[in-house]
Amino acid sequence: MGLIENIKEKAKLQLRTIVLPEAEDERVLKATQQVLEEKTANVVLIGNEDTIKKDAAACGANIDGAKIIDPKKFDNIDTYINELVELRKKKGLSKEEATEIMTTEPRFFGCMMVRLGDADGLVAGSNSPTADVLKAAIHVIKTAPGINTVSSAFIMETADGKFGDNGLILFADCAVIPEPNAEQLADIACATAATAASVVGLDPRVAMLSFSTKGSAKHPLVDKVQYAVDILE
Repeated sequence: MGLIENIKEKAKLQLRTIVLPEAEDERVLKATQQVLEEKTANVVLIGNEDTIKKDAAACGANIDGAKIIDPKKFDNIDTYINELVELRKKKGLSKEEATEIMTTEPRFFGCMMVRLGDADGLVAGSNSPTADVLKAAIHVIKTAPGINTVSSAFIMETADGKFGDNGLILFADCAVIPEPNAEQLADIACATAATAASVVGLDPRVAMLSFSTKGSAKHPLVDKVQYAVDILE
């Protein structure tokens, strides 16, 4: 069984609620249909219900079974607004500004659903820059305890299975921090190892990469990677 199939089978055993805030993207609507048909998650779409249903019909996506929430009509919106004000009070965010964000920024609304336990996770970025997704997540959900560096990782499944762990390899950070320092590299390594264990089920082994092979080159960038290894040890 491949990685994706394995993850799907695990998901079916304990359905989670996943928010898809970019319901204006037909790929999101078609993905919603697939997730519902495969019974791998409960889906929440954010936006105007009539518009979402019209768009779904136009692209041939059957989203029956998905929950649609319009932030402007959401009964518990005051709780969301007040929570955002509290989270950003040191930045001077007013209630009026928080109201505007919560009712017009679906990524922020979706992240608040996760923060307050109304959803288990959020998938976004198909129709917005990575920076917008990260901004909402950092401002609302925050980082995990003990993690000071936000980073990303991607999973590669090789065709012949010769590399990594039965063909599975995680690479990080590949999108968030262009030039991490040693402390950030150590954080990224820890976070990626945790992802390997929790998402893929691996007993992670971490390799720190540089352009020096067994000390063949001397350079501050090589020293930085070695210092990161020292921090982890």
